[in-house]
Order: sequence, then structure tokens, then C-alpha cells
Amino acid sequence: MAAESVKNFLELQQAEYEKFATEEYLTMSDGAQLRVLSTKVDNETEKTYNIVLFAGWGSVVLGWDEVLMELSKDFNVLYIESREKGSSIIPKKSQTGMDRMSDDLKEIINLKELDQNKTILFGSCFGATVIAHGLANNKYNPLFSVLIAPPARFDLPPLTRYIVPIVPFWSFNVLKPLLKIWIKRAKSESPEQAAKYIRVLNEAQGRKWKKFGKPLALPKWWDTYANVKSEVLLIAAEADKMHDAKITKEIAKLIKNSTYKNLGNNKNTHSLPVVQALREYIKEREK
Repeated sequence: MAAESVKNFLELQQAEYEKFATEEYLTMSDGAQLRVLSTKVDNETEKTYNIVLFAGWGSVVLGWDEVLMELSKDFNVLYIESREKGSSIIPKKSQTGMDRMSDDLKEIINLKELDQNKTILFGSCFGATVIAHGLANNKYNPLFSVLIAPPARFDLPPLTRYIVPIVPFWSFNVLKPLLKIWIKRAKSESPEQAAKYIRVLNEAQGRKWKKFGKPLALPKWWDTYANVKSEVLLIAAEADKMHDAKITKEIAKLIKNSTYKNLGNNKNTHSLPVVQALREYIKEREK
């Protein structure tokens, strides 16, 4: 991505997908309201699948725009903005933790009355872990799931995971410049990838990140993946510095009913190649 394109990504206010998707706020069982975007194909058939996309921690719609636009051509799409994101409306006594996050996904599937036999769950990084948690705990039973670069634990700079639970939320603004340096120097394979994560940091709300990040900072999720019994397509990007493909390979060993596919780099997991990989997988399993 050229410098001008990076600048545009950081400054754009709305993704193309947002311009024609239906927006609604769904109320969860603990009173939290989550923003959901949805589109339906024009000529739905018996073979039209639902895609439920649960993106990574803090991810913005713009980072998934190309994928969403391509998916919307032949899938019914549901894009969920999870509770740590700026769009959520959170009551003071709202619940936290991984169990709450996967409950959100379960409740949204139920509220939207999706036929799970025709539903594919699609998650990236932290969103992939949320999906896996629900699968491991039998909260939903989709046709299959696509997990892109699921982590073994929440990815944070050294020592930061031990600081997050104890520092006040406003200290996040002090940490932001350091996090941006960490992303640029250690966790990005390209200026394009760095721009995506910097956009996430720019839009992050410290109070929400503290509230919902605190119970997620320390746990490891190996046992969660080991308890997933349903069908999973695991996608890695072996050149990606943020998401270690070695971890995805280890997770593939734990999830017995899984297929591992390498898409090379982070850009491919957030653009047309990942949709092509999904279409090819569906075509192969329908033979």
C-alpha cells in the first residue's frame, strides 16, 4: 500500500460495506447492546449460506471491507462488533470474560434466527478464539467454522499483560505511543498492516479495553481448542509477524476435525484470497 493509501485508510470514516448494510443494535442478556451489520443476497437459494464474521479485538469494519464486499456477493453476511469496540452500549453491571463473549455470539445467532445447518462462523485472531470457546462449550453448532490465525493467548508486548489488570484505564493513553512503536517495529510485515492496527488503537476506548481486557490478559486457551469437536478450516499467514503460524499449526493438531491452509501473508487473510479459499473449501466438501 502506498503512503497515500495508508493515509486514506487511517482517515476514512466509513467502509463501503457500511454504506449499504443494514445496521441494528441487539440487546444481550446482560443488557449490553452490540452493533451488527447485515446483508442478504438478492437471489437466495437452498445453497445460500450465512456467514457470521466475528473480527479480532478492536478491529474496525474498514479493515474487513474487501472481504465483506466479496462475501456479500453470494453469502448472507452478519458482521458483529464485539463489546470492547467503541460502538457498543455497555451498562455498568455488564459481564466480562471469554464466556460472556461467546455468549454474545450465541445470543446473536439465536436473535437473528439463523439456520445453523447453513451457517459458517468466520473469525480472526481473538474473534477466532471466541468462536472456538463457544464450540468447545457446545453453545452453537454451525455447518463449519473458519478460524484465521487463532492465538494461544492474548497477544501483548512483554510485561504488559501483567500491568493491564492493575493500572487505571486512563493510563492506556500513555501506553498508546509505545504500542504503536511495538506494532510498527515488531508486529507488522508491511505499512498496510501497521496502518490497520494503528487505526484500531486510534479508535480504542481505554475504559472498555480495560474492563473487557482485564480477564483476558493472562489465560492460555490450548484446552479450549483441544475441546473443539466440530469441523474447522484453520487459516494461517506464515509471513505474519503479529499472528504466529506455528501456533496455528499446533492448534490444528489439537482440533482433530480441522484442515490447515496457509495464505502466506496478513493481506491475503483480509482480502480476496481468503474468500477464494472459503469458496474452494465449500466446493471441495460438497463433492
